[in-house]
Amino acid sequence: MASAQTRPVAAEDLFKMTFLNAALLSPDGAHVLVGTKKMNGPKNSYERAIDLIEVRTGAITANVTGKIGDGDYAWMPDGASFVFIRRAPGAMPQLYRYTLGTKQVVQLTRLAPGVSSPVVSHDGKHIALSVNSPDAQPNTYVDFTKAGFEPTDEEKKSDIRTIDRLFFETNGQGYTYQDHLHIWIVDADGGNAKQLTFGRWSEAFDAWSPDDRTILFDSLQRESVDQGPNDVYIVSANGGQPSKLPSEDVANNGLFYSVDGNRILTFRSGVTDNAAYASLDSTKIDGNDAQTIVAKNTVSWGDSVLGDMREDGGLCMRPLPNGKQALVNVDGPGYSNLRIVDLANGELTDVTAPKGEAWSCSISADGKTAAYLYSDFTHPADVYVADLATGETRQLTNVNAAYLALVTLSTPQEFWVDVPAGQSQGPNAKVQAWFMPATGGTRGTKHATLLEIHGGPELQFGDTFFQEFQYYASLGYNIVFTDPAGSTGHGYAFEEALESDFGDAMFADVEAAMNVAVERPDVDSDRLGVLGGSYGGYAVLWVIAHTNRYKAAVGERVGSFLQSENLAADFAGKNGLGGGYYTWGPPWDPASTSYAKFSPLTYVENVRASLLILHSDLDTRATIDQTLQEFTALKILGRDVTYVAVPNENHNLSRTGSPIHRVERLNLIAGWLANYLHP
Repeated sequence: MASAQTRPVAAEDLFKMTFLNAALLSPDGAHVLVGTKKMNGPKNSYERAIDLIEVRTGAITANVTGKIGDGDYAWMPDGASFVFIRRAPGAMPQLYRYTLGTKQVVQLTRLAPGVSSPVVSHDGKHIALSVNSPDAQPNTYVDFTKAGFEPTDEEKKSDIRTIDRLFFETNGQGYTYQDHLHIWIVDADGGNAKQLTFGRWSEAFDAWSPDDRTILFDSLQRESVDQGPNDVYIVSANGGQPSKLPSEDVANNGLFYSVDGNRILTFRSGVTDNAAYASLDSTKIDGNDAQTIVAKNTVSWGDSVLGDMREDGGLCMRPLPNGKQALVNVDGPGYSNLRIVDLANGELTDVTAPKGEAWSCSISADGKTAAYLYSDFTHPADVYVADLATGETRQLTNVNAAYLALVTLSTPQEFWVDVPAGQSQGPNAKVQAWFMPATGGTRGTKHATLLEIHGGPELQFGDTFFQEFQYYASLGYNIVFTDPAGSTGHGYAFEEALESDFGDAMFADVEAAMNVAVERPDVDSDRLGVLGGSYGGYAVLWVIAHTNRYKAAVGERVGSFLQSENLAADFAGKNGLGGGYYTWGPPWDPASTSYAKFSPLTYVENVRASLLILHSDLDTRATIDQTLQEFTALKILGRDVTYVAVPNENHNLSRTGSPIHRVERLNLIAGWLANYLHP
C-alpha cells in the first residue's frame, strides 16, 4: 500500500522516465556510451541523445554530442573518439566523429542516400556502413499526351506498388520490399567511400576479420516462402564477388571470426519449428571442418524477457580476446543473464546472477570488463559493468532514481504450479508464475485481480520493470502473470509444446496458476479480469471463450481466425503461427482443421465477458481483420464488446508508440476495467 512518503504510480509517469538502450564500452574500458530516450509531451515525440559515462566515477555527460536525435555509435580503437549518426535538418543521416579531449564534432560522410550502422575496423583505418539503395519510383502509367494535359513533377511518378515476393512489409516500417541495404566502407576520415555489395538483396554486417581484410555478413539472396532462411557470406574489404559459407542448414547467422581469422562462428537452425533453438557452430572460412559447439535445442540464446520500457533486449555476443570464450546473454526461467560460453566444449558459466534482465553487452579490448544494461522488477534499465574474471558487478547509473523515490511499487511474488495432466512440456514440468499485490485500494480487503498473458508466444515474462503492471497495482488490482506453454527460458520441450496445441496448452497453464491465486485471502474471485496483447491478445479471446471466470477482458492486437492471420500478416508464409503449413497443413485446405480448431472465433458464441478490443491502424503483424471478425461476431451475438482504433500506430504501441497514445491506452484500459471490476 502507498506510504505517506510516496504516491501511486500514474499512467502519465511515462513522461517522467528515462529509457536506456545500447550500452557500448570503450576499448580501453574507461567510458560507456548509452542511448537515452525521453518523452517530450508538448511535441508528442521522443528526445533521443547519447550520454557518456565515466566508468571509474560514474560521472555522466548528458547529450555529449550536443544534438537531440544523435545515435547509432561505435568507438574508435583508441577510445579517444567515437563515430555516430546524425540527421541534420532537411538532410539524410550521415556519419560524424566526436573527440573526447577536444569535444569537437566533425562530419565525415556526405553520401546522398544517407548512412547507418557504423562498425570500425580493428586498426581504426576503415568504417563499414549500411547504405540503402531503394528501387526507383516508376513512371505513372498514363500517356499524358493522350490525356491532353501536362503533369506536375509529382504526377509523373506513380505511387502504385507492384509486389512479386512475400515478406514485402515490416511492422513499424511499412513497405520494405523496395529497399536494399548494402555494405559500404569509408576511410576513418570519411573519404574514399566504396560500395562492397550490390543487387536486389539486402546484406547485414556481422564482423570484420581480425586482419580487417574481409567482412562477414548475412544475406538471403533468393526468394523464399519461409520466414527465417539466411546465408553467411565473406567479402573482401577491397571489393569483389562475395563467397557463401556452405551449410546444411537453411537458417544461418554469422557471429564473428576466430582470433586467428581461420574459422567463423555461426548460429544454425531450420525454419519448420518455431520453437527451435539454434546450434552454435564453428567452421573454417572455406566451409570445411564444421563443428557443433552447442547442439540445437539446448540453449535459448539472447534476451526475450518482455517489458514495456523498450521493444526487446535481443542477443549480445562478444568474443573474448583469448580466442577460447565469448560473452553472451542467455534466457533462463523468468530472467536473462550474461554468461561465458567455452568455444571448445560449449560449457556456459554465469557472469551475472541468474535473475533480472541483462542485455546490450559489450567488452573492453583486453576482455577484462563488460558493460551492459540491467533491469529488475522494481528498477528500469541502468548501465552496469562486470569484472569478467570475478563476476563482480557495479551499477554506474541510476537515471530514474528521482522518480522511483516518489512512487509506491509492488514487488512480485514468485510461485510455481505443476503442469496440468495431459500436457506435453516434459516430465515434472512446472509453470512459473508471479503474484503482484495491489498497492492501491483499501488495506486488508479482497482485491480485484488481473491475469496478464504475454505475447510472442516465444517470449517470456520475468524479472524486469513493467510500468503498466505497477500502474494497475496502484489502482488497487492484484496482477497474476505467468510463463505458460510456449514461453522461452524454460527449455525446448516446454516451448515446443504449444506448436501442436496452440490454445489449450496455454489455457491449462494459466488457469492452473489462477486456481492457486484465487485461494489467497487478498483475492476476490468474483472480480477477475484477463488482459494480453499479440499472442496474449489471441490468448485473451481463447480464455474468455473457454471459461466464464473473468468478468472483464482486454485484448490488444489480437488473433481470432488463424487461417487468415497465417496468410495476411507481415510474417505470412509457409512457416506461420504454430509452424503453419509444416505443422497444421495448407491454410486453404479444408482438411487442415487445426486452423479452425485453434481459432478463438470458432468458439465465439461462448463469450460472456465484457471485452475491450484495441487495435492500431498501422499494425501489420496482427492484421485488422483479426479484430474486426471478433468484434463483428460478438456484436451480432449481442455481447458486450467495444472496439478502440488507434490511428498512426503499429503493433508496438505499448512500447514504442507516440507518448500521448501510450498514456491514453493505459487510461482507456483502466477505465474499462473499473466499470466492471471496481478496484
